[in-house]
Amino acid sequence: MEGSAGGRPGANLPAVASGRQAPACYTGTVIRLSALAPAKVNLVLRVGRARPDGYHDIESLLVPLDLADEVSVAVRPGQPGAVTCHCPGRPELDGPGNLAARAAEALRSRLGLRDEVSIAVKKAIPVTAGLGGGSSDAAAVLRCLSRAWRVRDPRLLASVALEVGSDVPFFLGKGAAWVAGRGERLRPARVARLHLLLLYPRDAALAVRAADAYRWLDEARSGRRATGRPPARAARLENDLMGPCLARLPALRALAGFLEEVGAAASIMSGSGPTFFGSFQDRAAARVAAKALAGRQAGGGGIETIVVRTVARIPGVSPWKSPRSASSRSTRKSSRRT
Repeated sequence: MEGSAGGRPGANLPAVASGRQAPACYTGTVIRLSALAPAKVNLVLRVGRARPDGYHDIESLLVPLDLADEVSVAVRPGQPGAVTCHCPGRPELDGPGNLAARAAEALRSRLGLRDEVSIAVKKAIPVTAGLGGGSSDAAAVLRCLSRAWRVRDPRLLASVALEVGSDVPFFLGKGAAWVAGRGERLRPARVARLHLLLLYPRDAALAVRAADAYRWLDEARSGRRATGRPPARAARLENDLMGPCLARLPALRALAGFLEEVGAAASIMSGSGPTFFGSFQDRAAARVAAKALAGRQAGGGGIETIVVRTVARIPGVSPWKSPRSASSRSTRKSSRRT
C-alpha cells in the first residue's frame, strides 16, 4: 500500500486536529507527549492503472490492530534545534530517514518553526512487513506535534501526511476505512472484530519493498489493459499484489499453507507483504494455531507468529508519563506475541 498513489491531498480526511484541544503536558520548557501507533492489515487491496506520476490508484479496506509501536515526542518551544529520532534496540532505524523524523521535519517546515524535536519509537511492529508500522509512527508524531503546536487545520495535516507516505493519512483517521486515490480519500467502514494470526518471515531475502511489489504487478499486467476497479466487498479478502509477490518469491507460499494447515478461516498477504494473516474464531484459537506453528520456517529463516485482533479506533495522544507510574499501564499495547 505504501507505494500506491492518488489525487488531491487532504480530500475527505477526518478533522483530526480541528477545534479546541486539551493543553499539553509541560515539564519545564519541554512539551512531552506520547501515542500508540497501531499496525494495520489490508482486508482488500485493489490496484488500478499506473499513473503518469509513477504511482497507482488503489481501493483498499484497512483496519487497525492492537499490535502497536509506542511513540514519544519531546518539543522545546522557542529553542532552535534538530529533529532527532531514536528506536531503542534498533539502531538501523535511527536518524532522519525514519518516517517519524521525516513527518516531524515536514510539519515543522510547513509551520515555519525551528523548535527542537526529539522522537523515541519503541518498536513492536515488524519492519518492512506490509503492516504500516513506519507510516503509523509518522502519523503518531503528527498527532503529537499538532497538539504541541496547536495545529487546527486538518487539510494541512492531511497534506503533510500524504507527503510523507501513502499510508499515513489512514493513521490520522479514526479507525477502519476504505481508502482510495493514492491514500488520501478515506471513507469510514464498519468491520466486525476479527481475531488474526500474523506470520512474518524473518529471512531477509523474503523482504518486499512496496515499490518492487507494484513494479512486479505492472510487469505481470504488461500487454494487458489495467483499468480502474469498482469497490470490493468486505466479505471477500483480496490483494492484487499477492500474486506477483508469490511469483517472484515462491517461498512465501509456505505462509499461506501454514495458515491453512492450522485451520484459518481465510488467509491473505497484507499490503505489499511479506506478512500473511489468517482469521480465527477467537483469540484462544489463534493462540493455539500460533503454538502449532512454532519452529516452522519460510525460505532460509524462521517465522514470527503474532496473535492480534482488530480495534475500533486508532488511539489518541496522551501526556507522557513515567513507566513507573501505575497509570502508564493503560498505554501499553494489548497485543501478545507467541
